[in-house]
Amino acid sequence: MKKLFWLFCLSFVFSFAFSQTSLDVNDDFYRQTQIWELQGLTSNLPQLRPYPLNVVEKILNDVIDNGSDSQASLAKEEYERIFSRPWKLYLDPGLSFKLSHEEHDNYSENSSVKDLHASFGIGGDLALHKLVSVGYKLGFYGQKNAFSEYSPLYTRIMNDCVHDPVDVGPFTVYQNWNLLVSVGNESIYGRAGLSRLGYGPFLSDGLAVNDSGYHSANITFNASRKSWSYASAYATIGATRNMGQEVDSNWLSKGKYLSFHAIKWHYFDKFHVSYYENVIFGPQNNLAYFTPAPYMAIQNINGAGDNLQMGLLFEVKPIKGLEWATDFFADDIELNEVFKFNFDTKLRFGFQTGLIYAPEESLCTRLSFNYTAIMPYVYAHWEYDSDEIASFTGRTWNRQNYTNAGINIGSALDPNSDKISLSATLKPKKNLTLNLFGNFIRHANSAEDFSDDEAAEYMLAKSGTYATNGTLYMNQMFSNPNGSGGTHVDSAWNKLGFMTSDHKMYVAQLGFNAEYTFARTRYGRFSLCAGYTFEYVKNNGVNTNLYKGGLMDNITVEYEADEKTFKDYKTPDGKTYSSWEDLKKSEYVRDAVNNARETWVSQLYNSINHYITLSIKYSY
Repeated sequence: MKKLFWLFCLSFVFSFAFSQTSLDVNDDFYRQTQIWELQGLTSNLPQLRPYPLNVVEKILNDVIDNGSDSQASLAKEEYERIFSRPWKLYLDPGLSFKLSHEEHDNYSENSSVKDLHASFGIGGDLALHKLVSVGYKLGFYGQKNAFSEYSPLYTRIMNDCVHDPVDVGPFTVYQNWNLLVSVGNESIYGRAGLSRLGYGPFLSDGLAVNDSGYHSANITFNASRKSWSYASAYATIGATRNMGQEVDSNWLSKGKYLSFHAIKWHYFDKFHVSYYENVIFGPQNNLAYFTPAPYMAIQNINGAGDNLQMGLLFEVKPIKGLEWATDFFADDIELNEVFKFNFDTKLRFGFQTGLIYAPEESLCTRLSFNYTAIMPYVYAHWEYDSDEIASFTGRTWNRQNYTNAGINIGSALDPNSDKISLSATLKPKKNLTLNLFGNFIRHANSAEDFSDDEAAEYMLAKSGTYATNGTLYMNQMFSNPNGSGGTHVDSAWNKLGFMTSDHKMYVAQLGFNAEYTFARTRYGRFSLCAGYTFEYVKNNGVNTNLYKGGLMDNITVEYEADEKTFKDYKTPDGKTYSSWEDLKKSEYVRDAVNNARETWVSQLYNSINHYITLSIKYSY
């Protein structure tokens, strides 16, 4: 532990930049590769990221052979960075600040958070044979404060650390390990190990398998042909409670799996279409999902009890350097009502469309604009305590919702949200990279649309049974301990409910990240990095629990003389009710529901946040 402590302290002095490109799906190489593909310098890329080392080498050689002098020079620099040494020691520190001003109804306050954080270890890419390679990262990540305390809303940490930390002085240190072994050529290969996965043209912002999600133990396969390609992933992921971390410090468990596959048709250069399926299941493993057979058919064999989604991805490239991509992610759709042209029904889908432009020989190297919408209850699925009884609590392990260790596998947005995003990458000088971005996000809590009867059910439930915070932990069912089937929440099951709540949270973000790299010397290369994000949040707190339950603690259940036969319910105001329905409509319960609504609205506030990051990198 002493050696670990001193190594951690050293990480705040130097930063050794490193690469494990064949392992790290968020490596800059993948953003640059998208630019090269749009410019026609490389083609027929695998659908799932990251790529094995021989595919990385092929892409760089394509650009060196086909690109302009500037693009070829950039590809050669990337080649040297990735292939010059199969191992690199790395130390990667950072300093972050958050300055906040909050405006509440009766008061305002200012606050600040600062954090020191760093990752360190060894990593790299190793070619064992022209058909076999290894990407690895064996290290640690340390921080003083939780990432959410000093980061903008809907932003994810880029280090794979969630559980089982070690305290080293004032810092919390996590394991930060990943490893992938690849076997095959550039067209057909398999990979196995521990890593993040990415899919689709919206880098770190996709609906199905997002690059910014948490890592998994996975096996992937890729086959790329001239007119079509196929990719699949089979992964072990982490299960959480029905209410996530809120109800128990022991919030992670095993027995949850993800399977994903996609087939892409790209016969025409300017038009590509992909169909994909993914399924979340557990606690029993099911190797049938490892096959290329349709998941919908496999699920039906097992009783249609797994969490299945399907998607269509359209990519149109009208001119060189420009792509218009549209992704439709279908979770649960009531087709019978859609065929009747009734769209105020259960339509659980994600939709994303946008433009990506990569001009040649320009100050702006990449420009992206897109719109994303996540309907209510997308990604959110319940889990019963058993197959025989449709009851659950907040502590029930959920192996159905669309999370891995509590982090959404898809979009970082909550259900019932939409977002407009604009980003631009500029290179005013060869050694200076400037990323500009802006986001406008809306989010509504579907619990605000509950009817009085539904709200009463939530208030009368035991505290900690249901989430009513509008996140993916809020499901569409009531617990039913007296039956084998659940009871639907009508406003969730039979209505669309997109953005119909009275109070919406609005988030406006605007910022930049800049990196200046000094000329390389015999002793290595220094880089200076800085970032700033301005964030305005209106109605902060919409994503908190509205109905917290526990009202039955104050209500007496009376029985007949035999102490077994139900007699009535007695509320604290001295009134009695002979049925559950009468109790829900009682003045006592109605008042409690109204008070919960008023309390929830009263805690909403507006805030202005400033986020500043600084770091120094040294590479050798």
